[in-house]
Amino acid sequence: MPDNIDNKAKCADEIDRAAIDQIFESTLQISNQCFEYKKLCVTVLGVIVAALLKIDTPTSFTTIAIVVMVIGIGFWLCDAIAYFYQKKNRSVMDKITHKIQDRHLIECTDEPSKPVCWYAAILNISMVLYMYISLSCIIVLLYDNWPKLTAYFVK
Repeated sequence: MPDNIDNKAKCADEIDRAAIDQIFESTLQISNQCFEYKKLCVTVLGVIVAALLKIDTPTSFTTIAIVVMVIGIGFWLCDAIAYFYQKKNRSVMDKITHKIQDRHLIECTDEPSKPVCWYAAILNISMVLYMYISLSCIIVLLYDNWPKLTAYFVK
């Protein structure tokens, strides 16, 4: 009978290890995708701004800032979703690892993973590029429309 329990534990370990390997590969793919989002964002913004500046009639800074901000926020949301699922995958891997440790009566010395939330996915250090783009656009919008804004509030 104890041999049967050992076999069940070994089988469960193998299944869990296979799951961890699959989730790890998925996490790596998502991580690469996050980096590709950033590269694609910078490329698209460069092309769009260059195209807007080359149009025959002069394009206002306000128009350029709004277009850049909308595109930047779109990439920010895509990147945040990918980051969220990357963290979610890591959390699942931690749970599976803890199951294996519990099955073999190994003490878990690492702290449990923090719960994954959308707020942390949107506002984390890897999203600094998008924050910088948005802040730059806001500064340009304020600078380009300052006379209108002050006239509106001074009334």
